[in-house]
Amino acid sequence: MNAELVKWRDSSPDPEKRYISNEFGKMLIKIADKMLHRSEFRNYPKELKEDAKSFFFLKVIKGLKNYNFEFGNPFAYLSTCAWNSFLTVIAKHYKQQNIRRDVMKQLLVDL
Repeated sequence: MNAELVKWRDSSPDPEKRYISNEFGKMLIKIADKMLHRSEFRNYPKELKEDAKSFFFLKVIKGLKNYNFEFGNPFAYLSTCAWNSFLTVIAKHYKQQNIRRDVMKQLLVDL
């Protein structure tokens, strides 16, 4: 990633008042799309992928306020955030699906 593009649009000293540039937002979209096209995520439903993508954007934007871009490789940080957020969404989805299945089994047994 180009270090000049990976900057906040507003270099306010207060991290709460910063916002990201359009170029950086486009880079985040590319990272998420490339990551979701990997073989590990290929067979998941599109709705689950969209949820994972939006969760990634939420976590990255919240976490970037404290990230120091003077470090050497911001791409490693962002790709790790993407990977972990995707796995979190998938785990929550399957946990909810398993709970729903168990409740349905209990309801059918009780009848």
